[in-house]
Amino acid sequence: MLHSPPLEQGWRALVSELREKIETGSLPAGSKLPSLTAMAEKSGLSFYEVRKAFDRLKSSGHITGWQGRGNFVCEDRFVYTLGRRTRFSVNLSSEGRSTQLNMVGKRRQAAPANIARAFGVKTGTRVQRAEFIRLVQGRPAMLARHFYPLSPRFSGILDHIDTAGGVTAALRACGVEDFFRLETTIMTRLPGPHEALLLEIPSSQPVLVTTGVNVDDEGMTVEVSEAVSRGDRVVLRT
Repeated sequence: MLHSPPLEQGWRALVSELREKIETGSLPAGSKLPSLTAMAEKSGLSFYEVRKAFDRLKSSGHITGWQGRGNFVCEDRFVYTLGRRTRFSVNLSSEGRSTQLNMVGKRRQAAPANIARAFGVKTGTRVQRAEFIRLVQGRPAMLARHFYPLSPRFSGILDHIDTAGGVTAALRACGVEDFFRLETTIMTRLPGPHEALLLEIPSSQPVLVTTGVNVDDEGMTVEVSEAVSRGDRVVLRT
């Protein structure tokens, strides 16, 4: 609960108090702040003083606001390194961050053009797809889709992913001892309704989309991955 600062300290006292709560974790990343009116009532300040305090915290990168949704504590950012052996959990654990992979769904589908091209098949060819939400420090950071050929070599890989709890172990179960990043493409766009819901962002917040083609040690494409990341959380590095 916020303490009421002396009125003569005005909005600066509110800035200091909220900043301290954010930096010490009392207000965790992603927390929704009270409305300007509610905060004014709690703090004993005027509506305009609270708005000035919020504007200062936005400028310093402590909070962010979205029309119709309110103001939130900014999410923590992390560096995701793209390299020949790109591995999400390994990348993040090296930074001391906890990660969690939750399967959203698995199915077979017709391959869109970019996925079909990576596998060297015709657009519309049936492929296997697993979809996950990746959490970093307990908060949604990335929606990951992994595509595999519909061939005897990868028979049952979606079930392997579900039971093994990860892509690397599932590929190993299918005889792929190691795999390497052949190419990565990067683009930005607005999220679809499904993506915005799982990433807990408004539909007006851009996402970062990276598509990776992974090959085995013989150069055969074994997986195509598509990562839809929150632009306010992920910093890509090569």
